[in-house]
Amino acid sequence: MKSSQATVPNPTSSSRTGTCVCIMGPRGLGQFRFIMEDLSDGYVTLQAELIRGKLHLAAVRNIAVFMACVHSATHNRSQNGLLTSFSNPDMVSLTEQYIFTRPYLKDDPTNHSSEPIKAILHLVYDDMELQSIVGKFKGLFLEKQESLVHGDLHSGSILVRPEDGSVKVIDAEFAYIGPSALDLGLLLASYVFSYCAHKEKGNDAESRMFCELLCQAIQLTGETYNAHLTSQKDAALYFSQLMPEVAGFAGCELIRRIIGAAHVADVEGCPGAEERALRAGIWLLKNHQTVTSPTVFLICLQPDKLMLNMVKQ
Repeated sequence: MKSSQATVPNPTSSSRTGTCVCIMGPRGLGQFRFIMEDLSDGYVTLQAELIRGKLHLAAVRNIAVFMACVHSATHNRSQNGLLTSFSNPDMVSLTEQYIFTRPYLKDDPTNHSSEPIKAILHLVYDDMELQSIVGKFKGLFLEKQESLVHGDLHSGSILVRPEDGSVKVIDAEFAYIGPSALDLGLLLASYVFSYCAHKEKGNDAESRMFCELLCQAIQLTGETYNAHLTSQKDAALYFSQLMPEVAGFAGCELIRRIIGAAHVADVEGCPGAEERALRAGIWLLKNHQTVTSPTVFLICLQPDKLMLNMVKQ
């Protein structure tokens, strides 16, 4: 797609025989060979940078522009062709199971969590309101055909060049026609995980500064995405109505990465960070209707006392 060429690996040649090594698009795997741009020189995953406590705000902007351009170019257009090209039932089913279903089943054998988290699992399993809200977002994920979404846009699916903030988005095998808020929610959850990890490292100046930078990244993502939407007559109104969905999807991602099958390296092995992330996810889901801006979104991170009180209600 022309609108996102700068932020995906460039194909240099292709053939109808051989093994497919390009995973942009779910159809035709195994039918073509793609020789892709070599990104080994200077690019690292965004997740690796976040774990190191590094983040270039130019990368934050570039990721947000990528999402806005792809979503705008495919937003509620005549989608018969897109729906066919990006029909992806197997991966959609996988996502539905491991983000929206299995993590909320107390006895599901794929779930696992640390011992400190096991002590507070009742916050998820015994909260029928929370379970109902998760069901709502499962329905949105399965039914809302709004735009072409990456479908798995976490920090491990984004390569960044630290020197200048250049970005390449990879691993789009989960791409399908779905809710635009899904991509935004998964991405913001990655920033939340990083915030929780660095907040638990201590109260030193470096950790505090990086946590502040992550809050800026969440704000900047929203502002940049909003500024580059071209499919909406009133982008600001649309974005304020989109943010509750963003909050809900972010909440689902945060919870499932703490108690479900697939965890994240950012907080793994740090019970304090895991608990922060879990409580942030619960807050975002239970308060998603009030989250109409990135500023309100940030309440899930601070102040902790307010968040804890809201979770206990």
